[in-house]
Amino acid sequence: MVKEITLARSLAPEDIKPGTFVMTLHRQNQIMMGKCSESSDPQVVVVPVITRPGFVELPAKVLAICLPFIVVKRETGKTEMIDTRAERLALVPKSFAKAALKSHLPPKDKKKNKKGKKKK
Repeated sequence: MVKEITLARSLAPEDIKPGTFVMTLHRQNQIMMGKCSESSDPQVVVVPVITRPGFVELPAKVLAICLPFIVVKRETGKTEMIDTRAERLALVPKSFAKAALKSHLPPKDKKKNKKGKKKK
């Protein structure tokens, strides 16, 4: 168990490094809204909307970077691409990421690698 208290640090895209663990702090979306007025023509306005994730994602390991895009590996073993223009990421310590992922990783099979036993 990790007993120290740490703080997730918000990252600028250029500060992201391969091998680090990141989590999403918030996402920025854009919504087009109509604006009507009696005195002018109808207009379309683009409104930025910032939201937090609906559920907490597990930490993801950064594999590759080509800004504004990064490739991360999720707990399922699958890779995912993140657009850093739309997502604000936070750096989390490796010890925190390991503790968070521990119950989601498959157990290691110790008998799998045993050699030397012959069938009779």
